[in-house]
Amino acid sequence: MKLVKQIVPYDMAHNSETDCTDLLMEIERLDLLIDSVDQKCYKKVCLYLKSCVPYAPDPENTILMKTALQIYRKFDKYCEAMVVALQLNDDEIIEDIFTKCPDLTMKKQLSYILGRQQRYIEFSDDMADGEELQEIMSNSHLNTNFLALARELDIMEPKQPEDIYKSHLEKTTANVDSARANLASSYVNAFVNAGFGQDKLLSDEGQKWIYKNKGMTSLLRN
Repeated sequence: MKLVKQIVPYDMAHNSETDCTDLLMEIERLDLLIDSVDQKCYKKVCLYLKSCVPYAPDPENTILMKTALQIYRKFDKYCEAMVVALQLNDDEIIEDIFTKCPDLTMKKQLSYILGRQQRYIEFSDDMADGEELQEIMSNSHLNTNFLALARELDIMEPKQPEDIYKSHLEKTTANVDSARANLASSYVNAFVNAGFGQDKLLSDEGQKWIYKNKGMTSLLRN
């Protein structure tokens, strides 16, 4: 261990973080890694630890994840720590990370991460902006934010199947009267434009399309 304690700081100072991590993994002393990392190298070390997880057996893979989690928390990287905690599926750590985060903006980001994974945390009503955080966590703002992003990127205009297929670039034209092709076009058009709440085939403006292909629209309704 005397030799190890000389090697670890040397490796960290000479861009050999992976060699240092391998050494500590080999002697099962990853706890020494937490105190050895600094602001410059913690990202590289955590990335390497997480990349080793799929190749490590139980319980070594869990130890690797918990070590990365502790390093992230050491440098107040709450979002990265939350992702690792969700992978560990530890409710106690998840709640602890959320409640100890001091920044409201960061807490909103954590709420979005939890909402994405359909995880919900119960906290006291007296928490600052608690109602807004609960709404974010329950994905109440998801559609509003999606539309705001779409407007910012100027992609609100609904696309036709021809725009999606880029059929104008093809030398041969498909048989547009084919029931299967029409059904495929309806599905593609609906899925691409669903998030924007606009559609040129299946909406009120597209009633002619539905009437013309009423035989296949029963499949869409189902």
